[in-house]
Amino acid sequence: MSNNTKIINDPADLVPLLHVFKNDRYTEIFREIYKGNVSKEELEAEFDEDVEEMLDLLNSIGLVKASWSMNNGSPVKEYETSYSRFKANFECDLKEIVEILHISMLSDEMFEEDQHSLENMIQNGGEFISDLSEDLEQSEVLVRAMARRSDTLYIRGNKIERKQ
Repeated sequence: MSNNTKIINDPADLVPLLHVFKNDRYTEIFREIYKGNVSKEELEAEFDEDVEEMLDLLNSIGLVKASWSMNNGSPVKEYETSYSRFKANFECDLKEIVEILHISMLSDEMFEEDQHSLENMIQNGGEFISDLSEDLEQSEVLVRAMARRSDTLYIRGNKIERKQ
């Protein structure tokens, strides 16, 4: 286990964490990884399904990292947590944190409509968060939260772009 601290400076960065850990199965898998280095095969033996999807998701938000080790003379990819501690370092309006929590906890089906409306506003080169905020009549924090929850969008600097 790493001895690093995950520092959150933007409340929108809470969205992927909250979204992932609202699923009990994903939480169980993460707890197993947190105990120590574990291979994908060991996780699949214990949890059957969801393991590959969960590992990809945890890796994309930076909570796990992979490393190679030798097991009985053959290389094995093992996973461990990237952080052992968490620190939130931000301040925002209560209205914004309520909306961030709401976006995080929405079912995928309910969020899909919001995701499509945001996607439709984004052209090939991406759009500035401030422009999207004005068009949607929402705060920039909320627009970033929606992008962080989306699996088809990502934030690059002050722009939201489509994943290729």
